Order: sequence, then C-alpha cells, then structure tokens
Amino acid sequence: MSKLSKKDMEELREFTDRGCEYAGTQEIVDDLMNESLREMGVKTICAEDVQLIDWDESSLGTLEDFCNIFWDKAVEKILNVVETQ
Repeated sequence: MSKLSKKDMEELREFTDRGCEYAGTQEIVDDLMNESLREMGVKTICAEDVQLIDWDESSLGTLEDFCNIFWDKAVEKILNVVETQ
C-alpha cells in the first residue's frame, strides 16, 4: 500500500469535514445517526430534541450534538492512522 500524498490527505480531511457542503458530510452523519437509532428500535427519530443530561440533571447537549462530536473525533483518529501508514 502506498502512502497518500499531502494533497490526498487534505482532500480526505475536507471531504470528511461536516462543513463540506459538496460532499454532504453533515447529511451523511445525520443519516448514520438515524439509521443507527432505527437499528436500536427507535420508532420516531428527532435527535435534536433528545437531551443528554448529567447526574445533576443539567443538559450536556443533544443526541445530535453528541453524534457530531463523535464523528469529528473518529474521523480525526482514522485520518491520523491513514496519514502515518
């Protein structure tokens, strides 16, 4: 397997960024979230209304927020591995 060029890595980072409109990355993240919820048996999906709360019942954000943060962190870890190979 050959190492990817800097340009290839830049394109991968851009393509997997949730702000990339032409790749539709945010829509892909939303679709993956909804598909995962359906697989778990959730009938009605409105992730922006699902609140994650702390022990003292203060809001930590929405399920949608969590999925976005998780995507960003997972993509970064994966791309770091790809970049070092």
